[in-house]
Amino acid sequence: MSKKSVNGAYWQKPPAKRDQLVLIPVSLEEKIPDGHPVRMIDEILDTFDWSEWEKTYHRRIGQPPIHPSVLCKVLLFAMIRRIRSSRSIEYEIEHSVDFMWLVSGRTIDHSTISDFRRSFKQQLKGIHQQMIRYAIKLGVAKLSELCVDGTRVRANASRHKTWTAERLEKLLKELDEQIEKAMAELETNDSVDELFDDGTRADKLPPELANIKDRRAKLAELLEQTQEMDRRRKADGIDPKKNPAQLPKSDTDARILPNKEGGYAPNYTPLTVNEMTNGFIIDADVLIGNVEHLHVVTTVDTIGDTYGFDIRTLMADSAFATGPNIAALENRGIEFLSPLSEVECENNPARRDDPSAPVASDEVARLPVNLQSKTFDRKAFVYDAEVDKFYCPAGKTLSRESQETRQTASGPVLKIVYFGDDCEGCELAPQCRKNPNGEKGRKLTRDEHEEVRARHSQRMSEPKTFERYKQRQHFGEMPFAVMKACFDMRRFLLRGHEGARAEWQWCCTAFNLKKLVTLMAALRAKQEKMVAVET
Repeated sequence: MSKKSVNGAYWQKPPAKRDQLVLIPVSLEEKIPDGHPVRMIDEILDTFDWSEWEKTYHRRIGQPPIHPSVLCKVLLFAMIRRIRSSRSIEYEIEHSVDFMWLVSGRTIDHSTISDFRRSFKQQLKGIHQQMIRYAIKLGVAKLSELCVDGTRVRANASRHKTWTAERLEKLLKELDEQIEKAMAELETNDSVDELFDDGTRADKLPPELANIKDRRAKLAELLEQTQEMDRRRKADGIDPKKNPAQLPKSDTDARILPNKEGGYAPNYTPLTVNEMTNGFIIDADVLIGNVEHLHVVTTVDTIGDTYGFDIRTLMADSAFATGPNIAALENRGIEFLSPLSEVECENNPARRDDPSAPVASDEVARLPVNLQSKTFDRKAFVYDAEVDKFYCPAGKTLSRESQETRQTASGPVLKIVYFGDDCEGCELAPQCRKNPNGEKGRKLTRDEHEEVRARHSQRMSEPKTFERYKQRQHFGEMPFAVMKACFDMRRFLLRGHEGARAEWQWCCTAFNLKKLVTLMAALRAKQEKMVAVET
């Protein structure tokens, strides 16, 4: 019994005791007011087609299952309420009136919720698409202008427990020794078993040896993967001995990447494509590594085929402005607004009337410098298409020497190589070349997308285009801010690439549902106000 003050008459008395029977029982329907968001969620999702979900159920054996629309409503409403754990959702279903109303008084086990969340990824995408069509029909979404962006979400793995090629090689050597020892023992046992044959198959391995061999096969696969990653790092100029590639042990699909808030951790790279009327997420995916720019064209094509709309404009940040992307979108007739990733230099002194004349000595300090090499940037050189040569800040030429096809992440790219004709003894050599005394002069390259890139740069420099591009930051970044701050989507709960993709699809569908509920509530309030004015 609780300890209370002597003056008990001062405190408010409860209207009834906890064990008091109620003459007129209160229903769940009465507990949820008309304007509650859960009612709108239930109404919206009931208008969708659930036949693709229903096809996955057997319908002939077992107890009658809970309809998939109920579990889908629960997971989406929980995500909107910032509840992600399946056990926490189970608790809410048993104790929160809004969840009780949504499930019509059912009790749903956390394991059922967890299994359901991992499954039905393709069917959930269908609900996501139906939601977008519903928004288009209401006039609150348009697909003519889109923006694409990516972010980082931490994987469910430790930063400090990782595999490297060296660690895997060491462990495989230990496993080989264990297998060799076990096989020697097995041969000794076989000679004894021949005297006491019990009918067991001779080719069947003991469980402990089979487990070791299975583990070795998995580790060998990881070793091949880390070695390939090391080869790529070496090609990018990173020494794999000093900074080897790492794979998180508990989620080998994730990659060690820089966090948005600083530091490094196992991360995935979620991608969204948003429309630019109210910011609905039109398409979403989870990628492995820094490869957002490689999926732009295929994603845009998929959206066009799925919804049957012509996309006129696509906006993105500078990471997406690669030559292949610019060329592909230009061929499709899509306006692409994305700044090129290049050194900014206002009133560049390299742009002079006579490129064969050297840049004035008092202007040299203003020439653009590459942040990585600390030498003159490519924009400090002027290309003359008529003679197919570059002019350097000293007024000297760089002539075409060779061409080569380089294999990049985007595919093979033709590159033309130019070298300085007369770099020896140049007074600007320390600012122009890493090795001022090298045998060959300054090296520059042009690829097959240079003309397309030049047209794109000219278009992005126009004031009207730049003003339009300012919208991208809101519509591109806002969904990530909402999902991380309001939905607590800063770290995936599910492991593996497919698990992360499923969880991200749930999150993006919940984001669209929350936005749709807000817009529909505003539209209905406006209609009610207009009716009140007319009457």
